[in-house]
Amino acid sequence: MLASPLTATIYLPLLPLLAAHFHVSLQAINLTLTLYIVFQAISPLLFATASDSFGRRPIYLITFSVYTLANLGLVLNRTSYAGLLVLRAMQSLGASAVLAISYGVIADLCVPSERGAMQGPAMGAANLAVCVGPVVGGWVALGSGSYQWVFWCLVIYGGVVVVVVGFGLPETARNVVGNGEKKARWWGRTWWSLLTVWRRSRKGSMDSTKVNLDEEKTEKNDRTREESALKKHRFEIPNPWAAVRIIFWKDTALVLWMAGSPYAIWYCVQASIPPVYKDTYGFNDFQIGLSYLTGGFGTVVGGYTNGKLMDWNYKMTARQIGHTIDKVSGDDLNHFPIEKARARGSWYILAVYLCALAGYGWAINFHAHVSIPLILQFVLAAISTAFQQTFNALLVDIFPASPSTAAASGNITRCTLSAVAVAVLQPMVDRMGRGWYFTLLSLVGGGGGIIAIWLTTTRGMTWRHQRLRIDAIE
Repeated sequence: MLASPLTATIYLPLLPLLAAHFHVSLQAINLTLTLYIVFQAISPLLFATASDSFGRRPIYLITFSVYTLANLGLVLNRTSYAGLLVLRAMQSLGASAVLAISYGVIADLCVPSERGAMQGPAMGAANLAVCVGPVVGGWVALGSGSYQWVFWCLVIYGGVVVVVVGFGLPETARNVVGNGEKKARWWGRTWWSLLTVWRRSRKGSMDSTKVNLDEEKTEKNDRTREESALKKHRFEIPNPWAAVRIIFWKDTALVLWMAGSPYAIWYCVQASIPPVYKDTYGFNDFQIGLSYLTGGFGTVVGGYTNGKLMDWNYKMTARQIGHTIDKVSGDDLNHFPIEKARARGSWYILAVYLCALAGYGWAINFHAHVSIPLILQFVLAAISTAFQQTFNALLVDIFPASPSTAAASGNITRCTLSAVAVAVLQPMVDRMGRGWYFTLLSLVGGGGGIIAIWLTTTRGMTWRHQRLRIDAIE
């Protein structure tokens, strides 16, 4: 889950170095950022949707291989600005589907009542990369005086992940292996298991002819079942527009707003950090990089704490309606108010969040002591992570058959809202001032949040059943 946020942010300190090296303007280099965001939205449409049909493991290996090769190309590209654009697009294409696929893996492995505990650390790690990336990129670039060593670090990271996934991650997609009772084809097995089978076949480790015949019969039956399953799925071509369609359902639109708007607002806070701490507090470049760390710690604390809270809310909701949680096969969410379970207590968190957001703007506006905006960054990061984690989990819950496709729709919403928010950031700050700008953000986010939470808890389950009936007819 680190790939996309780490790659996006570790690149930021390199912009002046790249402009000087390729003899182009900063505006031209900024185009590489825009291109990265564009492919950040496209990649999950292609790969996350495919992972629901063909499995997580092969898509992981393909995307990380593309990612690693793109980074190697960026190391070797010394003169071509056009090459920089193409390789940056490939880099994003390989990295940006990982988060959505990872949500699918979590949904494969964890029953709904225990997903919070798994998503907490995963979400915290992903958001921590956003804050640590600029510090690492700046440190490597400052120490080496070259942008190439940053890309070498990403080559090593990508290569290590390919090896770890290849040897250690078996197929988890339920469409492929069910609850684990179905045997995956060779591309769904770890390299270690394939190597073990090859060694055994070389050694001929069969005890008797009977065992040989029995195993031969079993393997033949396995192959027959696999070929039959393959024929059933052969023509199920992944539909990238399935993720787009999710956005327009009534129940999912509310969930996507609650998952995407806090991310967009937090992106605005992060975009405001360099000018705020440079102009208002006189920080140098290294100190500005360090100022991102309070938000990073907030994402870790928020992700871990909220993961525990999500599971507790689930148990409390089940207790209130007299439901017995199935920790083996997982609950049938068609008859469980999962919307109420996930959104439980969101009103109180939203109130704290809005006060912290407006307070951040006015603290900067009145040049409050530097500790105040830093503390508020911690609070905003923790709560933004909590909302993203909670409502992304709900999104996966209400699309159990295609969790990665659902997560891809969340990625589209998040990127779109972030692009719009950042595009209007500086013009509105210039016109309104930071205090009123962040107050406006709190009003928009708060108003939308109140409506989304209320409708999700009161109408969400009804709308979900309506959507399922329509899908069944189609």
